[in-house]
Amino acid sequence: MHVWDFLPEFNQVLQEQLESDEQRWGDTWQHRDVGNQTERIYGMFQAYYDQWQHGGNDVPWLKVAGLALIAWIRENHPEALL
Repeated sequence: MHVWDFLPEFNQVLQEQLESDEQRWGDTWQHRDVGNQTERIYGMFQAYYDQWQHGGNDVPWLKVAGLALIAWIRENHPEALL
């Protein structure tokens, strides 16, 4: 078994998460550029960690993956930004 064997299932649930996020946030991800991206995303990771550590919430791994995808798109496809 390989980690990539899980990609079809992961892609499906990640897409569902991203579609849900888009209903809430729209295309706001396209309005920010790469500048300060690491600091912004790290801050969100820290918030997720704090919610896990102090609130007992599960880490929202699909949201983490979504943030990674958005960062990758911004760095590799700046033409997608508004």
